[in-house]
Amino acid sequence: MTLYLVIGPPAAGKSTWVREHAEAGDLTIDFDALANVLTPAALDSHKHTPEVKAVARAARQAAIDAAVVYADDVDVYVIHSTPSAKLMEHYRGLGAEVVTVDPGPDVVMDRISRERPWQMAQAAKKWYSERGVDTPAVKRPTTTERGMGWDHQQHRDRLLRLHIDGTPCWWCGQPMFRDPARNFDGAVLEADHSLARIEGGTVADRLLHHRCNRQRGRGTRDHLRPAVALAPEVAPEAEPATLLAWPGTAPADEG
Repeated sequence: MTLYLVIGPPAAGKSTWVREHAEAGDLTIDFDALANVLTPAALDSHKHTPEVKAVARAARQAAIDAAVVYADDVDVYVIHSTPSAKLMEHYRGLGAEVVTVDPGPDVVMDRISRERPWQMAQAAKKWYSERGVDTPAVKRPTTTERGMGWDHQQHRDRLLRLHIDGTPCWWCGQPMFRDPARNFDGAVLEADHSLARIEGGTVADRLLHHRCNRQRGRGTRDHLRPAVALAPEVAPEAEPATLLAWPGTAPADEG
C-alpha cells in the first residue's frame, strides 16, 4: 500500500484526483472536507471562518499522524496544496509518493474566477511564482459583475429603511441592527434573496448579517442553517386522557 501526498495550486482538481483513485477502505485526508463537517452550515466548500480553519488544521494533523501508521495496510491520500520544504522532507521520509495535480495556470485562474473565493487567486499566484510560471490576472468581482448592481443596492436601501432593530436573522436567529457595531459579526447588514439567485431569484427581499449571507452562499444548505439546527425541539401535545371503567363496574357517570 502507498502513502500519497497530493499537491498542487488551488482549484487544480486535487480532491477530484483523489476521488477518482481512492477505493473503499482507503484513507483520504482533505482540509476542505474536514472543515465542512466541523460546522452545521458551511460557507461554501472552500471558504471557512478563522475558527473553523484553526480546528480543521488541528484535525488534519491528528488524522495524518494516525493514518500514516496504516499506510502498510491501505492506501493513504493526503491533500496538501503547498507543504513547506521541511514538511516535504518529512513526507518523503515516510516513503510518500508525491503526486502533483496541475492543469496549468490558465485553467486554474479561470476556475478560481468562476468557482472559488477571489482571494484564492493570490495563493495560486504564489504557487506558480515559486515555480517561475506567470499567471493571468484575476480581479475581485464587483457587485455588478456578480449580478448585484444598482437595483440590488436600491432594494437593500429599502429593506434597511423598513428594518426594525432586533429582528432575528433568518439564517442564525440572532438579532440584526442597522448599526454594524451592534451586530454579532460587527458588519453591515446585507440584502439576500429568499429564492436563491441560482434558482431564479431576482429581487432581494430580506436582510441577513454579513457573515450569515456569506455562509448561506448559493442556498444549497438552507435546511442546515443554525436557526434550524439550534432551535429547541417542541414536544408533541399529549392526547387527552380517556377514563375507562374497571371490568365488572359501571362507568362513573352511570352511578
